[in-house]
Parts: sequence; structure tokens; C-alpha cells
Amino acid sequence: MSTLKIPTAKVFEPLLAPARYKGAHGGRGSGKSHFFGGLLVETCQAERGTLAVCIREAQRTLAQSSRRLIESKIGSLGLGNGFKLFNDKIETPGDGLIIFRGMQGYTFKAVITVIVTGFVGAVLLGVKVMLGK
Repeated sequence: MSTLKIPTAKVFEPLLAPARYKGAHGGRGSGKSHFFGGLLVETCQAERGTLAVCIREAQRTLAQSSRRLIESKIGSLGLGNGFKLFNDKIETPGDGLIIFRGMQGYTFKAVITVIVTGFVGAVLLGVKVMLGK
């Protein structure tokens, strides 16, 4: 069995420690999505059967989701064999699953309720929200 060695920017190293909640803020291009996308792929590979939901506030289509970024992380890490890519989801090793949802037209609480009731046992929930001033 091989070990994944994923380079991590120093600013994100504290987020590698176990924690119930993890969050980051910063401007555009600060690497948040790339860090969390890589972390998600690494977690799915290491912890078989991982269930994850990626939510984006301003997502009207899957093209606006983080799906493409996660697919590129899978490819760049050479893990294509263990992941199955579909139009609306990614199946992960050990019968895990990553799904993508938008918050458009919903309150945050409504989105969480819909997802959790249909996705009981999800261990990872990624939310990308743009806060107004």
C-alpha cells in the first residue's frame, strides 16, 4: 500500500489536525478550495466509505460546483482507479459518495435538512458561502 504525500501550504497546516469543524476565510485565489478539495480526496481515499456533501451558495448548475476541482485533484494524485465520476456525483472507494448541491432559493437550514435527511451518516459537509458587506 502506498502513502499519499500531498504538499500543504503552511497557512493550511493547522487545518490538518483533527477537529469537528474546520473553516477558512480569505480572498479570491487564496487556495481555500484547492486545499479543501485535496483534503476531501485524501480523506475519501484513506477512510473508505466516506460520505460528503459539497454545497455552494451561488450554484445554479453543476458546472458552477466544486466537482471539476475535485475531479482534477483525483487525477493529479493518480487516484482515478478508486473513484467513479458521474455527471452529478462521485463514487469514492468503499461505497462512499460525494454529492453537490446549491443553496440558491433555500435557506441554509432548509438545505441542511434536505441533505441530512437523504444523506444520513455524511461525515463531511463542505459549504462555500460568499458573504456580503
